Amino acid sequence: MRLFRRIFAAAASVAVAGCMSSGTEVKQEQLADLQKGKTTYAEVVSKFGPPNSSTVTSEGAKIISYVHTETQAKAATFIPIVGAFAGGATGKMTNVTMTFDSSGVLQNYTAGQTSTDVNN
Repeated sequence: MRLFRRIFAAAASVAVAGCMSSGTEVKQEQLADLQKGKTTYAEVVSKFGPPNSSTVTSEGAKIISYVHTETQAKAATFIPIVGAFAGGATGKMTNVTMTFDSSGVLQNYTAGQTSTDVNN
């Protein structure tokens, strides 16, 4: 029984060590709460936190982005010798971009997702 616990603990450690995420995740259902022409910049920042990037146009419009990335190492990566040939990682990046007019009112937003698969 102790051996099983040790094996389980080691497997759980490897599984956790193989994951990484960064940025601010904005989910599709959260976007449904946004109302073009009504939701303000202050409300968005209150809900999602500060954006990952912000740009102001010459007309005074503000364009902000929330980017979230997740990366997970493939299980084979952790196998000695085999990992060098069969290992790698999978990743997913989501990007939500919002445009506000010069008064700070939401005009438009877009959401996109990119997936990657990296092999050694």
